[in-house]
Amino acid sequence: RSEIMGRPLAAMLANLGATVYSIDAHSTLLFKNNRRLRRITNTTLQHCLLQSSIVVSAVPSPDFLIPSDAILPNTTLVNVAEFQNIPIDILEKVEGVHFVPQVGKVTVAALEHNLINLYYESSKKKGIEEEKEATAETNTHTL
Repeated sequence: RSEIMGRPLAAMLANLGATVYSIDAHSTLLFKNNRRLRRITNTTLQHCLLQSSIVVSAVPSPDFLIPSDAILPNTTLVNVAEFQNIPIDILEKVEGVHFVPQVGKVTVAALEHNLINLYYESSKKKGIEEEKEATAETNTHTL
């Protein structure tokens, strides 16, 4: 999973209350809104897809395809990979699928902008916590 796309997107969605499965060739990570990240070993891609209303695919391989039979009706499918990871026949096989076949440069720029903002917000929080610790330490020494 990508440090540029996969993990940040999973964390942002989980912070908004989503349950996110992040799957790569070696493992599955479960992100939940309690900010805990768990590696889960007792699941499959099929199982995760059957519980998902949004599927974002970013597999950097022309050989990988999301299995059509694991997509529920009314699922939103987003392909952010260089290659088409979502078979076009899903549109005919599954009712109500919302399909985004490719993201463009503007979407990538917006993602980068959001990631930078997330970094700055995180840095501010870290700075505030460090400032509180320094103030508490100073107050301890003055007593």
